[in-house]
Amino acid sequence: MNEITKSKSFEIEDREFGLTLTSFENAIALYIYEEIPRIGTFGISVPGTSIMPASTLYITGAKNEHYAKMMGERFATKLQKLVLISLSVKEIDTELIVELMQIIETTLFDTKNEN
Repeated sequence: MNEITKSKSFEIEDREFGLTLTSFENAIALYIYEEIPRIGTFGISVPGTSIMPASTLYITGAKNEHYAKMMGERFATKLQKLVLISLSVKEIDTELIVELMQIIETTLFDTKNEN
């Protein structure tokens, strides 16, 4: 049986980040935060189909809306599951998002695909 919840702490450019992933049969919940665990911009992304692209519904927050959408829809498409995503980061740019996505994919998703 796979681990249901995985957590990881790491640093990028002297900033502390944490992420927690909870896996379900049909969905994942992904919480990404800086310094202390907290709910940030929160959305639900659904995978795309051959007819419609992936899409995101926002529940709270707007600060990191664009980046939460980008990450949620990427992971929903990659995994073909619902993705509940919370992104709580103080200052963010495209370079940071790319690094975060690489860390998430290599440390959390790759080990899951081995089983």
